[in-house]
Amino acid sequence: MIVSADDQSAEPPEDPALTMRIGYLEREAAVETLRTAAGDSRITLAELDERMELVEAARFPIDLDRALEGIVTELPSARARADAEGRPSRGAAADDLGWSPETREVLHAPWAGLIRRGRWPVRPYLRCEPAGVLLELNFLEVETDLTTIDIDVAARTGTMRVVVPDSWGIDITGLKRSKIAVVTFKANEAAREGHPILRIGGSIGSGVIQALGPTGRQRRRLGM
Repeated sequence: MIVSADDQSAEPPEDPALTMRIGYLEREAAVETLRTAAGDSRITLAELDERMELVEAARFPIDLDRALEGIVTELPSARARADAEGRPSRGAAADDLGWSPETREVLHAPWAGLIRRGRWPVRPYLRCEPAGVLLELNFLEVETDLTTIDIDVAARTGTMRVVVPDSWGIDITGLKRSKIAVVTFKANEAAREGHPILRIGGSIGSGVIQALGPTGRQRRRLGM
């Protein structure tokens, strides 16, 4: 008997949480999350040691779930599956994202974190979701005609890092911060004439926000 394609049972797709190998970056992100949790007294030092052993033995995203259970809002297995499926565009065409407050370009850091550097295309309206890891926006080599870049931060945990040239400004007065949020501000508040200012709003819980200028090494590398 000939079986048509319609009658054949499709094999279930592979689960990325069980098949996608993790590496150095994923393990380092997990270790940093655990250290932060221990520093906040959310886990004991004994728990920290136990969970670190689980991270060391982990080979796939799902192996990290036990190590981070009860600490992060989205477990590594769930993040791996979401990243494999792709993020929805929230009803807006890709070319329209980031050009209005209603269609912000969403930067959702994958499990190993997200860093944007170099001459990346910047939209005026962004939403950043570190979700327990590092999300860095480095504007040192960005070329733009924008005068204002509006960044909405949604971070219960994780680190939001913004690096700008000396001529740019960063305004974080609109950012809601919990009492345990860590804020490091080493940038200019006001922009020089003709240069952009970043207005950072939204909220951050037990995470970290860093507003930084270029380091000495970055100045030398970029000839600043």
